[in-house]
Amino acid sequence: MDERKQDTARIPDAQAPASETGDTQWQPQEMPEEMRETCLYSLFDVAAAETWLEDRAREGWRFRETRSWKAVFDRAEPQACRYRLQPLGKKKETISPERREVYESLGWQYVTVMQGLFHVWRCEDPSAPELDTDPVVQAEGYRYLKRRMLRSAAVELGFLVVLAGMVFWQWNSKAPLLRALELLPGRMLLGQVWLWLTLVLEARELLGMRRLLRTLRVGVPLSRPRPYRLQQWLQRAAVAMGFLMLVVYPFVDMGYSFTDQFHGWDVLDKSGFPKAETVYWELSQTEDLVEEPMYWEAETKIHELASRMYYVREYGDLEDDLLAAAITTYYGMRTEGLGRQLAGEVRGEFASRGGWEPLVQHTADGLDEFWWSREIEPEAGFVDVAGGLQYVVARKGGQVIAVEYRGRTDLRTQTDYLVELLEP
Repeated sequence: MDERKQDTARIPDAQAPASETGDTQWQPQEMPEEMRETCLYSLFDVAAAETWLEDRAREGWRFRETRSWKAVFDRAEPQACRYRLQPLGKKKETISPERREVYESLGWQYVTVMQGLFHVWRCEDPSAPELDTDPVVQAEGYRYLKRRMLRSAAVELGFLVVLAGMVFWQWNSKAPLLRALELLPGRMLLGQVWLWLTLVLEARELLGMRRLLRTLRVGVPLSRPRPYRLQQWLQRAAVAMGFLMLVVYPFVDMGYSFTDQFHGWDVLDKSGFPKAETVYWELSQTEDLVEEPMYWEAETKIHELASRMYYVREYGDLEDDLLAAAITTYYGMRTEGLGRQLAGEVRGEFASRGGWEPLVQHTADGLDEFWWSREIEPEAGFVDVAGGLQYVVARKGGQVIAVEYRGRTDLRTQTDYLVELLEP
């Protein structure tokens, strides 16, 4: 596709139906008098920015000013003209009357300051001389912008180092995978993409300035026209990512324990029971309940590291006014290695809880791992049975299930049921 074509929506000469007065004659549609377009990401690709403005002038759009990341154009007669960008020599530099008078005598009209970096000049006379005829002298004019860029880059890179350190610390904490899974879907990926995009864009900016100055210092004038479409897409990506990080990201909680908030969405059917595809420990399969169980919560979510996760709390009544409960957390990890790591982290998290016997591994056909524990002092009514309050961690391939269970059934005798739950 031609790099120099307009990439924003413009309203061409068109016709629209007349008002409903019985007149069927078509009337021309009114043309917009103003157009806004995404600026280039790096204005230090000066020749590309000048080419962009010149292309718009040929299409009938005359550059007026910049507002944030947008350039504002006024409708005008299509005309071939030249635009030239000159760097500011200091902060908030203004054009002196003498300089403006000299440039105007040469056929150049002052336009505006573009994004606080460059003075913009326009010339409609093809025979008018260039503003900068000596590239070496032109390079000297970038001293202020170079210092400004280096200061900005140092601040941004320092922030990225801190952020990278936080990511490194998280992944070297006690349970990094478990902590990552507790985040809302997309949050981890968004942070990683933002980090790498910022690094790439910052590197391109610094290399662009270095390339520009090296070209000018050896006496080579800038080559025009120059492609600019990639620069516009980089700007759009930067704006979109900035919006996500500044508006969406801060409103996402940092995550809670997997036994507290799951950060998922409801997975109950219309009757109030978990949907058929939900993986969870069903109390009616292992306990003689007095009546149908009650479901307090059933949620699901997907994650960058897990194809599916479920969190289900189920309660039911036993005889003698005892309450049975099963709290299931299921992780369908994307690889077996992730499942193995997660199972270890879940066991480590459980080990820090008080009032429980240590988790003990048991052999179970059809399972890669099966760990079991129970409370140290069972509640009255459960003392004479092998059950009571129990905890199980099981893994089969990349699937991991953790169940906190209150009932009379010894879960060590229910490994076949776990194998059934973890069938692909």
